[in-house]
Amino acid sequence: MIKKVTGFFAVSALVMGLTACNIMDKDRNDNNDNKNMNISASYTSIPSNKYPHTRAVLIQEAKYKFVEVDPKQAAEWQARLQQQLNQQRRQYTLPPNQLQTPTQWQQTQPKQQTPTQQQQAQTSAGISQYAQQVIELTNRERARAGLPALKVDAQLSAVAQKKSQDMQQNHYFSHTSPTYGSPFDMMRDSGVTYKAAGENIAKGQRTPQEVVAAWMNSPGHRANILNRQFTHIGVGFEQTGNIWTQMFIGK
Repeated sequence: MIKKVTGFFAVSALVMGLTACNIMDKDRNDNNDNKNMNISASYTSIPSNKYPHTRAVLIQEAKYKFVEVDPKQAAEWQARLQQQLNQQRRQYTLPPNQLQTPTQWQQTQPKQQTPTQQQQAQTSAGISQYAQQVIELTNRERARAGLPALKVDAQLSAVAQKKSQDMQQNHYFSHTSPTYGSPFDMMRDSGVTYKAAGENIAKGQRTPQEVVAAWMNSPGHRANILNRQFTHIGVGFEQTGNIWTQMFIGK
């Protein structure tokens, strides 16, 4: 199975016409890291209240770019997205101290649990066990770099899960969704506010360890994970196709 992994930030409205996975040379670009992976990453400090509304444009099979649109045209999309996410978001309300530390997680994992069993397991808070493990492994990498742990954002996790499902249902692998537009439109239109935001996506990795290792072995994705500006994280995982979405925001 070919594995794909890609990370993304928006740089500015000037590069709205670029495909999410074909960033200009001046941006972080990891396309040569692994011949079997489609990788790119860039950065934005445009806050959610100033980020322009965009729409998706198909540029090649399963790939989209996003272009700016009239905010009035975006109102209907935003209302539809909000309605779709309301029910799912309620499933992602985390009780205090829900997540274990990375060390605790490593010590308590059932040794004989199969990948299928792990994928299907759900926490009482609604976040899949695999998504929770990705968060823990991500924070472990940040701790090694002397960075504070990212806080789990239930609302952002619901958006990330919806993005993974959308990629599977609509048969694409791209930061720009034909349904929701850019990841930053999708976050903002779902009620997520941010000062900076980013996204890593991946396809084909079978376990949390495998996908986090792939991201950490890519300079652009590692930069996302170790970004000092980010304070919160949300993760989605779609078992059909093993599609991962990792969303970051700085508040």
